[in-house]
Amino acid sequence: VPLLADQGFIDRATLHLAARWADYTGSGGIWAYKGGLDVQFDGGIRLRGTYSRDVRAANLSERFDRTGGIATITDPRYPADGVVNVTRFSGGNPNLQPGEAGTFTAGVVFQPEFLTGFSLSVDWYRIEINGAIGQLGAQAVVNRCEEGATELCALVTRDPTTDRLVLVGDVFVFLGRNTVSGIDLGAR
Repeated sequence: VPLLADQGFIDRATLHLAARWADYTGSGGIWAYKGGLDVQFDGGIRLRGTYSRDVRAANLSERFDRTGGIATITDPRYPADGVVNVTRFSGGNPNLQPGEAGTFTAGVVFQPEFLTGFSLSVDWYRIEINGAIGQLGAQAVVNRCEEGATELCALVTRDPTTDRLVLVGDVFVFLGRNTVSGIDLGAR
């Protein structure tokens, strides 16, 4: 959407808007959207900024694949046993919902008229993911179950006679929040 054109020292100002509704089979519907402002000034300076709500649904492997194998674990209940081998299954979790992220960027682009083809850009970004999809690892599943994460205890099976570990599941779960920020520099 054009906002301004040829107004004093502003060559142009543009508003960018986008929205998308996605309805994922098995996990439901969710909105993604983006809004940005781009202002071009006289002298080859451009300011830009964008905020977006990004979504990511689990892929088929993260929802449905299953594999088995062996994991080496130190059982927090029996540390004196040392490292023990247990059967491990890993893979999909059909209950995963789409993860969300908020992304904010702001930057400046310098394209002076006296240097044909030259461009220098500096952008600051911050991405906050809520509900990142990943695996904890078999050891972390056992440790966190022992620390009281009851939802993970459903993935831990102990021998009813010896109370020793026999099976640990390492399925895809929401890992919680993760934030990253930084500066992106580009020149040509």
